[in-house]
Amino acid sequence: MSMPLTRPFAEPNARRRGWPLRRYLIGLVVLFVVAAATGTWYGWVQSRREALRAASADASFGARMAAGETGRAVAAVRRSVTQVAAHPGIAQVYADPSTCALSFELPGGGDTGHLDLLRADGSVVCSSLPPAPATRTGYAGAAWLAHARQEPVLSAPVPDPATGRPAALVTVPVPGLGVMAGFINLHWLGPEMAAYYGGPRGLEFLVTTADGTTALTRSVDPERWAGASLQRTPFGTRVGSGEHPDVTGAIRLYGHADVEGLGWRVYAGADRAGAIAAASRLARQQFLIVVFGLFVALAAAFVVYRRIARPIGRLSLAVQAATVDDRERQVSAAAGGPAEVSALAENFDALAHAVRHELTERRHAEKAAQESQRSYRQLFDNNPYPMWVVDMLTLAFLEVNDAAVAHYGYSRDEFLSMTLADIRLPEDRPAMTESLRAMAATDRGGPVRHVKKDGTVITVVGTSHALTFNGVPARCAVIEDVTEKEQFQRRLRQSERMESLGQLAGGVAHDFNNLLGVIVGYATFAAEEIELAARADAHWQAAHDDLTQVLKAADRASDLTRQLLSFARREVVNPEVIDLNAIVVDIEKMLRRTLGEDIELRTRLRADSPVKVDPGQIGQVLVNLAVNARDAMPAGGILVIDTDNLAIDEHYAAHHPGARLGAYVRLRVSDTGTGMSPDTVERAFEPFFTTKPVGQGTGLGLATLYGIVTQAGGYAQIYSEPGVGTTVTVLLPATSDTTPSGETVTAAPRQGRGETVLVVEDEDNLRALTERILTRNNYHVITAANGAEALAVARQHAGPIDLLLTDVVMPQMLGHDLARELLASHPDLRVVYMSGYAEPLLTIQKTMPSEVSLLSKPIQADVLLNAINRALDPR
Repeated sequence: MSMPLTRPFAEPNARRRGWPLRRYLIGLVVLFVVAAATGTWYGWVQSRREALRAASADASFGARMAAGETGRAVAAVRRSVTQVAAHPGIAQVYADPSTCALSFELPGGGDTGHLDLLRADGSVVCSSLPPAPATRTGYAGAAWLAHARQEPVLSAPVPDPATGRPAALVTVPVPGLGVMAGFINLHWLGPEMAAYYGGPRGLEFLVTTADGTTALTRSVDPERWAGASLQRTPFGTRVGSGEHPDVTGAIRLYGHADVEGLGWRVYAGADRAGAIAAASRLARQQFLIVVFGLFVALAAAFVVYRRIARPIGRLSLAVQAATVDDRERQVSAAAGGPAEVSALAENFDALAHAVRHELTERRHAEKAAQESQRSYRQLFDNNPYPMWVVDMLTLAFLEVNDAAVAHYGYSRDEFLSMTLADIRLPEDRPAMTESLRAMAATDRGGPVRHVKKDGTVITVVGTSHALTFNGVPARCAVIEDVTEKEQFQRRLRQSERMESLGQLAGGVAHDFNNLLGVIVGYATFAAEEIELAARADAHWQAAHDDLTQVLKAADRASDLTRQLLSFARREVVNPEVIDLNAIVVDIEKMLRRTLGEDIELRTRLRADSPVKVDPGQIGQVLVNLAVNARDAMPAGGILVIDTDNLAIDEHYAAHHPGARLGAYVRLRVSDTGTGMSPDTVERAFEPFFTTKPVGQGTGLGLATLYGIVTQAGGYAQIYSEPGVGTTVTVLLPATSDTTPSGETVTAAPRQGRGETVLVVEDEDNLRALTERILTRNNYHVITAANGAEALAVARQHAGPIDLLLTDVVMPQMLGHDLARELLASHPDLRVVYMSGYAEPLLTIQKTMPSEVSLLSKPIQADVLLNAINRALDPR
């Protein structure tokens, strides 16, 4: 309530007082409301009128466009029918229907209709529709057929027996032969009008007969309305443009147009409710603007009345009472409204300034404290790495964040009842105490081992700093789990070590192959000579037997080098598309006979994708693994061989160096044997590493497996636990290639016919041996020690050179480059390659293309001669 003014001030003011401010404000609000209501009503009426007018105009335009296009479409069909009927070759089609070549399509595409050439009895001679006319139902008995034989007919709707739909019929008689008929699909016509001319309003189109009693088509639900009667529908018959219901009773704004020359009437209807809705939206927007203006006016009036006029006197007197001793600040009786407002502003400015300054200082202080606390909590609680605060005197956990709770599995209460020693292994605790004493103010330590609640041992590194927590000396630590990183680095080091061992083994095997080639070649020559001598003199038989043992030892040495080359991924392989399950089934039969009755062999074959590998090598892998499993189960046990399909994803590949993304077939061999320690597993693929007693193993079984699988583009790994067993997993890339590989038939070598062979080999002994073998078998041999010398020899040779026998890897020039140079000048030259290993120097890496002949050293004489025979006689 307002406080009453004192009498001396009340009397003079009473004589000058006019209407209260409230009355003026109410009058202004009433005037604004009346003006706003009038403007809103007028805008709504005009918007509605304009919206209906625009919708009617759009409907009329759409009807005219659709009627014109319909007339043109019917005219086009009429022209086509007339032209076909008058075509000079029409009689030939009647005589031979197989020459039929009718086609029909109106603009817009889809099932627009069809053309039929009819005999006088209504049977179909030719049609633009499949199937062949012989399987089509004719038009015998059609009401229009008799009339169509006499003169052109245009009728709609008529049933179309070919499609079972109503259609518009256009016919022209073919004199003396029959009728040419065109059918326009009325189901297609209505939606096509809407698609082209419906526009943003989504106009509905209805086409009626000339008398308006029958609907020819409708853009909505044409299957129902094409050919339907309109007499009992809300639409009625022969209505004009304007506002009236459609066939379903919905009110629309219609425009219409007649199809020229046909009498059909096309109606285009715009949704009246949709048109009015647009006007309503505009009116609502105007109404909202007016309401907002009214609200602003009322708010302003309320503010003026409540916040200015009424409080001025009361608040001014209150301020004066508070400052009664300040005579200079008293309000005089003659002061009017502006003086009161000025005095109120001055008083409250001073008060507001003081209060504002105090509150601002207090808020800044509170905000700074809250921000500091919030930043600390966010840094600690929301850190994705485990964090904790540890009492340095007792090693008790004082605080842990959510990441530590989630990673270690302990609840927060469990953590706060534990010490740092509780998450360390017992054998690591003495070293932990020493490391804590030696820590700097900020320190990074590790790696160390921690134990989770579920017993999992993880490897972590930590960064910590000293602080005081609730008055207690403590350390805040951030922990990073590096278990997977350590495992990855260990696997990577193993992979690099295997690669270096492979390079070493491959180089040794290559050089050893050259030596074996010389030994085998000359020993074979000696054995042949001594065998002839032994036939005449029995004293030579013992020497022949000794040489036979030398050759057998050389064969065993060749097997050893092949195993080394397999490990080094440099062995010549002949991959084939095979069913891995079939290989397992074949090997299973042999294993069941050889493993022994105390070992139970089980197979589970679920793989259904083929692989492209050397089948002999895969058989060797299975046998090696089965033998290792048998040796690991001296008292018997279970051996399981299973296959399945597997896809390697990015996560698996990231944690297994050497594994690549893609689809694989998994071969897994598991046993219940003695198992292996982690150190043994880490070295299991190394060549010559074995845990078997001396003389019971070469240490090349798993190394050979590693080389075979890696060379095939696969991946191999071992999982083993002492006392539990071992599982060896081999992943081979699945292939979509289903082309089988051909088999090679070995024939006895024939003698040469004097052909000239250029032998290029950088090893002198091996070159001389090869020359001797070929010369003894009736070949003319010229030799060279390297590529450059071979080119010079070829230029100097007067006659033809029939075949080039060259080493792959030679100094100065590779064998493949030499062959390319010689083929340029000797286009009929045949080429045979020989090598100690198959380096990726030919057309594709580490495999032998079928069009290239490549011999693997050491080469037996029969193998060499057969290869030359096949090259010279490629049949």
